[in-house]
Amino acid sequence: MKCCLLSLLLFALAPRTVSATLQEVREVHFQMGTYLEMTLWHAQPQIAHQLIREAVQEVHRLDGILSNYDPDSAVSRLNRHAGAGNIAVPPEMFELLTICRELAKKTDGAFDVTIGPLVELWRNAGDNNRLPRPDEITSTLTRVGYEKLLLQPPDEVALSHSNMVIDFGGVGKGYAIDRILSFLRRAGVTAALINFGGSSIGAIGAPSSKNYWEIAIQNMADRLHGAIRLRDQVLATSESMGRSWQIGGRKYGHLIDPLSGFAITEARLATVIAPSATLAEALTKPLILRGAGALAMIGKFPGADAIIIPATGAPSLSQNFRRRFSWKENPR
Repeated sequence: MKCCLLSLLLFALAPRTVSATLQEVREVHFQMGTYLEMTLWHAQPQIAHQLIREAVQEVHRLDGILSNYDPDSAVSRLNRHAGAGNIAVPPEMFELLTICRELAKKTDGAFDVTIGPLVELWRNAGDNNRLPRPDEITSTLTRVGYEKLLLQPPDEVALSHSNMVIDFGGVGKGYAIDRILSFLRRAGVTAALINFGGSSIGAIGAPSSKNYWEIAIQNMADRLHGAIRLRDQVLATSESMGRSWQIGGRKYGHLIDPLSGFAITEARLATVIAPSATLAEALTKPLILRGAGALAMIGKFPGADAIIIPATGAPSLSQNFRRRFSWKENPR
């Protein structure tokens, strides 16, 4: 699953030397179009390296299921079958589609993996230095909408309209992190940090002698804006202008509203802390699209909190963000 590195960077502020019992083992691999950095603290480094390699193999396998860039992937096969009735899909993909459809309902359609046709429309128009015509947007919207995604347990999926396109670009890395964290916990790992492209981070426990991981966040001017304390949680960040098009003297970001069909023009970033990386990644999208007014939506999701940082002005925080995560603002 191809993705673009954001200009926003998140990084762990953690010691490299820990107790004599546990040793730090770190590897970086290129997966899903970006860098996957895995850091484990383990009493047996050889076992830790093996666990990392097995986790990377799982991510590679998931990419073969979820990638729109692979014509042989399960999601590509589903998209080609759009409008032609049910098709069986791998269990991981059925699980993720079920999660995404529920998230689409709870966000009133502001997050929607059926957004693929709009992504293609804007990409083609932007590459040709023009805006999509109103009639193109109206026509494309008829092929977008989570209610057109039909799920029949245990493994059958139907896209009710021809030329529909499922796009997991907004949650694929998060789902992979959830799978990695579950695998590592089953293997007995008690301290690990998974950094997937700087935009999705998962934590197990904390480094020895620490009570948490401290994750630093840079604002859109590449300056340190603050830090979040993380333990047994995940964090995801999206930026509206991480990728963009300059059309007619105006900048249009890569995030597109599934309801209006228009690309975002406001510069902002959003960070969500949640129990799962799939949820965290998904929730960043409506927060970016809607801005501070969407923070009330976070209350629908137990254990989730968020911060929205605009290009100018003060950040907006969900109700419990500052208390729960010791947000330390430092915009210097």
